[in-house]
Amino acid sequence: MRGSGEKSGVPQKAASGQQGWVPRRRRARMVGEFVPNLMRPAFEKFGFPAAAILTDWAAIAGPELASYTAPERLKWPRKPAAASEKGALLILRVAGARALEVEYLRPRLIERINAAFGYCAVSDIRIIQAPLPKSGGEKPADGAAGAGRDHQLVAALPEGPLKHALARMAAGVKSRRDRSEPAAF
Repeated sequence: MRGSGEKSGVPQKAASGQQGWVPRRRRARMVGEFVPNLMRPAFEKFGFPAAAILTDWAAIAGPELASYTAPERLKWPRKPAAASEKGALLILRVAGARALEVEYLRPRLIERINAAFGYCAVSDIRIIQAPLPKSGGEKPADGAAGAGRDHQLVAALPEGPLKHALARMAAGVKSRRDRSEPAAF
């Protein structure tokens, strides 16, 4: 009956014995359920055949460790036979001075990753000490408010070459910002 029904439902006998239209009951799916399938090609391009290491990093590593670490990429061995015996090299970005702490936690972290996947997905971790990418939660200051503030600061300066240079620079930044912002509809 699954393939023979219409999109919104399948014809079935109603409780009263008459032929009626009973809609299919499908559960609503969360947007997050679609992310792994949609992002798989992009993740594979950067060495993440299992997108779960990115999407579930906080659950795999733990919330505290995930707050100052981020998986950068997986580097698989060149020989396919070696890849099945030995896992990949995880390149892990670590913020600030926490790199030493992550170095000590490396064996436990490898165990946690492999336990999450159920096989030897990662055999070693290379630590890169670098700032973490900023989350999308922060929004830049409004361009109009920033431009007005810049104009006030330049206007407060005494006349001279510095004031003229800063005024030209502010005008250039404003014109570049206006070109790069998409039109609002």
